[in-house]
Amino acid sequence: MTRTNGASIGTLMIIDDNSFDQMMYKRIVSRSDQVWSLIQFTDAQAALEHLSDIAQPNPDLILLDINMPRMDGFEFLDAATTRFGAALCPIIVMLTTSLHPSDERRARSFDVVREFLNKPLTQEHLVILGSLVQQDRNTA
Repeated sequence: MTRTNGASIGTLMIIDDNSFDQMMYKRIVSRSDQVWSLIQFTDAQAALEHLSDIAQPNPDLILLDINMPRMDGFEFLDAATTRFGAALCPIIVMLTTSLHPSDERRARSFDVVREFLNKPLTQEHLVILGSLVQQDRNTA
């Protein structure tokens, strides 16, 4: 993907059922220079279907909430890693309100999960996430 704005994250996918949070994420991302393209889902199953569409580019990074109805973040990780394996996305970051150490341990048991961040998403988080994407590109 060609980037004309110098963004360190090409395509960012955010999966979070909270519409207000999604609105805030869009605002934060649009004000940063870290993201070229943003894809948002309030339903993890819809995100999984999007990832199954070979016509769609894979995201560089997925921000994933844990607590969602119908399919939570862990169920998404189970389904996505089973279906796509390592081709899913190079970096998944859990972005959650959960303070339970067991949730963090469980999230980090998935090889694709690289960080566990507490909400809300901030400009500082985007800089950190951009660094993760750049590191991943440099090792690929």
